Amino acid sequence: MFRFFIFMAGVMAVSTGIAGEVSPCPVDTVPIQIMTPNYGGSKVKFSADEISRTLPHFRAFVTAVTERVATQLAKEKLCITGAKDMESMGDAAWMRHSLLQFVYWPVHIYEEYTVPMQSFTRGTSGCLISSPWIDFTFVRTPVPVITGVVRWNERQLFADQAVLAGVRNVPTGVAMPLNEIEIGQFIGEYTDTDLSDPRAVKLLEERIPPDILWGLRRPPLHGSSRDIARMKGAEGYAKLVIALLDRCFASNNFDEEILRYHSIIDIDDPVLLEQYKIDMQPFY
Repeated sequence: MFRFFIFMAGVMAVSTGIAGEVSPCPVDTVPIQIMTPNYGGSKVKFSADEISRTLPHFRAFVTAVTERVATQLAKEKLCITGAKDMESMGDAAWMRHSLLQFVYWPVHIYEEYTVPMQSFTRGTSGCLISSPWIDFTFVRTPVPVITGVVRWNERQLFADQAVLAGVRNVPTGVAMPLNEIEIGQFIGEYTDTDLSDPRAVKLLEERIPPDILWGLRRPPLHGSSRDIARMKGAEGYAKLVIALLDRCFASNNFDEEILRYHSIIDIDDPVLLEQYKIDMQPFY
């Protein structure tokens, strides 16, 4: 069974408002759980410092998103009650406690995995985000609450880039990580195919998911090329999630707004999409 390292952390929110006012909240923190794959069954949990060293792009992503949420809450002078240590998302939503779960998914994993699910908290004012990158609830009244599952999803990054590059038939929704057998089969089939033979290429296109084939043709799914793709896309990926959060917090104060996105095209922001797009030229 695929497990996760989990730890609770409070990321400091800004303690002043726009006009330099002191925050009215007794504790300026946004409660988070960080969830990363557990390889080899180890029970040791990552600390924030260890994640900074081993997964720097993920840690930068967590920091950027959490700080934006904190800033938006301070802007509206809203105080939240954080989830208790190791409290589940379902329990947090039931108790009207706030919690953000950040999930790290590499493009492929070693074992089965548990998919974190968002428990939406309904209110009379706020918004809901449903998307491949983040599922998020923001409730202003009667009790301010934020809950969300925020995904750092490498396969999603590659799927988005494939769509932006004009690749057709890329599945919508959350791009799920592959297991070791699947990725091995796809890489083997691609490597063994005579790419100068149109018929062989057509069979390859029928067998390998379009987003994975896009990656194999560059190829960001291997070694240093994958690291380059991840590095180039990290900042744009964070900007994308932050832009969705900004849209959510800008929702009408008296209604609950639902923001649904199934594909990167649904974002409908040419400037943002251009910033997100990375240039990984095919090698044939």
